Amino acid sequence: MQDITSQSNAKIKYIRSLAQKKSRAEHREYTVEGVKSVRDALSSDREVTAVCASKSFTENEKFDYPDGIPVYSVDDAVFDKLCDTKTPQGILAVIKMSGMAFELDKEKFYIYCDRLQDPGNLGTVIRTADAAGAGGVLLSEGCADLYSPKTVRASMGSFFNMNVMTDIDAKTLGKYAGAGFTLYGGALHGDSIPYTEADFTKPSIIVVGNEANGISGEILRLCRCVKIPIMGKAESLNAGVAAAVLMYEALRQRS
Repeated sequence: MQDITSQSNAKIKYIRSLAQKKSRAEHREYTVEGVKSVRDALSSDREVTAVCASKSFTENEKFDYPDGIPVYSVDDAVFDKLCDTKTPQGILAVIKMSGMAFELDKEKFYIYCDRLQDPGNLGTVIRTADAAGAGGVLLSEGCADLYSPKTVRASMGSFFNMNVMTDIDAKTLGKYAGAGFTLYGGALHGDSIPYTEADFTKPSIIVVGNEANGISGEILRLCRCVKIPIMGKAESLNAGVAAAVLMYEALRQRS
């Protein structure tokens, strides 16, 4: 374990830079914070390149530090500058981005996020997809950054369990439709059917849209529209909540 006391240390500067999307994209690395997230990362198939812990954490907390991976013990004040959270738990990991391309399995259902903007919503969708047994999450261009600290944190450990593909466009979705997948878009439309009447037992892709504007026109044209009843005066459901309702209906039907 290497001690670091200075904010001007090159490793510290590098890790701090990963808070920025541009730096993450350039170096193809990102960070996760917290005991559970770091443990989940270390036990997954992701490549962890470094672990940083605050002095107070290394002195007072028990943690199984990995062999063969650099571990840095960092002064508390320096460590706090590395973190996105207001009350850091004292440990973080640096992880290489991994290619997540995968083939869709007709025995499973999937969820597609069309320009979802809020990283908390995106993380919630990933977490719920894991819980509901989805085969994976598909993201359009313009979605919130998959590797944002807020996305990773909202997804909890599911970030390391769930297959996610980015930059999936309408043309690719059309190919999936042509291969036998039905796209069910959560949208109020003239021909929308109650979501409980959709047949999620067949190869299915659930589509949720942008928080403010819903599903884009080019994607909507590929979808069978389904609606979730709203009994009160709310105009709509949160995107993450709507996704959860539809995914658990798919799970219910498949169970």
